[in-house]
Amino acid sequence: MELRLELMPPQLDESAVTELADLAAEIDGGCEHQTVVKLAEFNRRAMTNLRFIDFQGIYGGQDHDTWVRQILAQPYEKHLTDITLPELVELARRVMECDGAEHAIGFWLNMLELNLPNERISDLIYWPGEYFGDGDNMRELTPEQVIDIALKEQGSARNYITPST
Repeated sequence: MELRLELMPPQLDESAVTELADLAAEIDGGCEHQTVVKLAEFNRRAMTNLRFIDFQGIYGGQDHDTWVRQILAQPYEKHLTDITLPELVELARRVMECDGAEHAIGFWLNMLELNLPNERISDLIYWPGEYFGDGDNMRELTPEQVIDIALKEQGSARNYITPST
């Protein structure tokens, strides 16, 4: 299923991403007092207000390019009043099947968290045993089941739009 623009990670200026990733790499693991100017430059160019500590340990978790893309995508992550059930299912499918780049998967997971009443959607997707409290993290749920459970567990009164075909 093709997703509408609001549900897709933003198109970013690739040269800006590269330059910001280079700055992030220099700040990550650097000395705080030696990276003050670079931090200010990063914040100015990315329009963020990050602190030195926010950069520490990026390399241990992901590459700087992915991290920068996730930072730059945050303003585009929002609650949509007209999101449909098929769109929620497609977002869940893309996350569950790792159908995209790491930053895109992170964007879609954040969109699920913002558009579902269930705050534990990542547990339901990645650690269902933790979600259900039975320790069975090997259970395989379909994207449809994940969305159905997420909506039912919270007793959602919201009526999601089902597009007519």
